[in-house]
Amino acid sequence: MFKHASVLNKSNNLNKLLFNSISKGSFNNNNNGILAATAINSSIRNFASFSSSKVMLDKRSEKPQNPLYHRNSTLYSYTPRDVLIKIEKDFVMPPSYEAKTLSDNFAKFSVLFLRKFSNLFFKEKFLHYAIVLETVAAVPGLVGGMFLHLKTLRNMQRNNWIKILMDEMENERMHLLSFMELTKPTLTERAMVAVTQAIYWNLFLVFYLLSPKTAHRFTGYLEEQAVITYTNMLEDIDSGKVPNYKAPKIAIEYWGLPEDATLRDLILVIRQDESDHRLVNHEISNKIILKNNEPIILENHFHKPTIINPIGEEEIKEHTPEGIKMEKKINPTSDL
Repeated sequence: MFKHASVLNKSNNLNKLLFNSISKGSFNNNNNGILAATAINSSIRNFASFSSSKVMLDKRSEKPQNPLYHRNSTLYSYTPRDVLIKIEKDFVMPPSYEAKTLSDNFAKFSVLFLRKFSNLFFKEKFLHYAIVLETVAAVPGLVGGMFLHLKTLRNMQRNNWIKILMDEMENERMHLLSFMELTKPTLTERAMVAVTQAIYWNLFLVFYLLSPKTAHRFTGYLEEQAVITYTNMLEDIDSGKVPNYKAPKIAIEYWGLPEDATLRDLILVIRQDESDHRLVNHEISNKIILKNNEPIILENHFHKPTIINPIGEEEIKEHTPEGIKMEKKINPTSDL
């Protein structure tokens, strides 16, 4: 906070000095002086903005190591009250990925079927639904990371997606641990979790072996449903259907939440995480289709998850011959 205030004070002082110089005729040409003033003022503001971002990064890096979790497996590890307000204010429900191929449609309708089935079982038991959802959601990242890790060792080649998938798995685990602090599943639900995980693990393992691109597309659609689920849960908290419990200590530490954080605040950051996972899995599927193994760089741009240079974006936008072919196979994640 003090670093940020210092930067803004320097910015204001430089502004005053600059415009005082202009008013005293330090610039020979009035138009040139105004242009120079505008350019310098813009640079100062950019510097202040950059310094503010750096303070946020410094806060994240100051977080001590914890044996219970990997501290940087989320982009939202420093979310004080003002950041939470900004996250909620800027949130826009992301569009669903447009299915382009037969395998895309298979993945999409499989997820929609599972959604209807789970809705029938849980109805309005929202926290219990979230617990079961998170036990399943952690499987794809682990399966994908494991397969790619073994492939890397076997072929003695580098792979650029292992870490981002393992971060996803760890992040989903933290969602589960946080919810477990708030409610205790019934014996029936615990049995369902064990059976569901056993079935889903083996099915997804075979699924990934047969078609990694479809498996990641399926996961992308699954994460889209997670974003919808948590948006609905926020509405239910606001309407009083779900009690707004105090957020558990482990969640406050992991996401850097304020000490008075509640379940509602926790859902806000979890929804952001799910939105990140959605982008990553759709992007991996796109890259597999186009036989591209470049790294996926996911950044938090003003509380909006953004993939830097998503594959196919420039070619499709410019309607190059290659881009026209790409457009028939993929939908760039920049459109999401």
